[in-house]
Amino acid sequence: MSLRLKITLWVSIGLMVVLFFSFTFVYYMFIRVTTKGEIDLLKDKASALLLKDLPNHPEYWKDNMQMDELLIPQEMLRYITPDSKVAHEIYSDTNLASYPAIYSTKASEALLTDADGIILFVRTPVFKDGKQVALLEIGRSLRRLGTYSEMLISILVLTSIGALILALIGGYFYTNVLFRPLKQFIATMQNIEESGSFRHITLPANQANDELMMLGNTFNRMIDRLQDMFRKQEQFLADASHELRTPLTIIESYASLLRRWASSNDQLREEALEAIVSESAQLKLLTQNLLSLTNTNRTNCEQNTEFDLIPLVEQTAASLRVTSSREIRVQSELNMKELPMTGDPYQIRQLLIILIDNALKYSQKIVDIRICLQEKQVIIKVMDQGIGIAEEDLPHVFDRFYRSDKARNRKQGGAGLGLAIAQHIVQKHQGTIELLSSLGLGSTAVVTLPQSCQ
Repeated sequence: MSLRLKITLWVSIGLMVVLFFSFTFVYYMFIRVTTKGEIDLLKDKASALLLKDLPNHPEYWKDNMQMDELLIPQEMLRYITPDSKVAHEIYSDTNLASYPAIYSTKASEALLTDADGIILFVRTPVFKDGKQVALLEIGRSLRRLGTYSEMLISILVLTSIGALILALIGGYFYTNVLFRPLKQFIATMQNIEESGSFRHITLPANQANDELMMLGNTFNRMIDRLQDMFRKQEQFLADASHELRTPLTIIESYASLLRRWASSNDQLREEALEAIVSESAQLKLLTQNLLSLTNTNRTNCEQNTEFDLIPLVEQTAASLRVTSSREIRVQSELNMKELPMTGDPYQIRQLLIILIDNALKYSQKIVDIRICLQEKQVIIKVMDQGIGIAEEDLPHVFDRFYRSDKARNRKQGGAGLGLAIAQHIVQKHQGTIELLSSLGLGSTAVVTLPQSCQ
């Protein structure tokens, strides 16, 4: 069953339920208002008869002409004594006279139902000298009310059937119009599935900003994102192939030289072995970086450990200070001795190594690391006074395999993956990273991390 047909049926069922309760309420109010009106009329009539003191003048009951004028069709008047006997009685409906006389000391009304319809009785006490001497009972058959109620039921049923038919027809055509854009969405998605190409859904310019419009815009944004991811994936594979091909080609070339000339040329053998070892190390570093990128594609902290950032930064800086024989200064706000935070200390150390290593590569001067805490946000700045980065290259520095100067980076052993890995680590810790740089003025990497990573 199609979604359009389901919606039409559900709307129709909902309409039937609403009509049922609405018409039940209308019928109930019709019966209630009508019977209340009849009760009020009979009470007024009883009051009028009591004002004439008719119950205490038996001669009126014997004057059929005068009494008949008081009756309307399907009505009864009777005078009941305290022993529940009928002293006087007139009626225009024999069925009413068959009901037993009931004496009561209180005014009351009764609503009965029999084969002929609804019967209404109004009973009013009759007093003489402050003492109740009898009961005046007025009965009336509401047979016409039954006829009217049957007519009302017929009208309501016919109205319900008509409304249901109109709802089915109108709902079918309305959902057809409503789902027309959805059919276009489905056709576009099927075309994408069959052709493998990315296409946008064409949205009418004058269409209201409804849910379907929002769905179309969301789909188009998703297509843009998928297309961008696909493009980046293709670029990533091409760059990875290129990066892998270069050291493999060098290794293959030197291996051929070794096989051909190594036995007779010691210098060539040493040169070839050194090149093979160097390129093997480059390959190892590249595969490690690719593995790091794979592991950092998740967007939450796998290891949520509490650690002290200050000693971690100082230890990392000390290790790189020894290996690079360069000066690296660590400064913390207000000379903080400790800065507790939660996250993955191993990945934070890897992040620091990447940023400090970049600063050491492209600067021959002192590298400064500054740490501060602002509103439960840890801010780490790694600053160098090196060659800087051109403004047009800044938007791409976090792209995988991107290098502003490929020859220089190749010489320095970089593959353009460091900052991409750093960005993924920061994102996993729900933080942000920004690179500020100008040519000839150095660079500053600004990392902002929440003190508590969830």
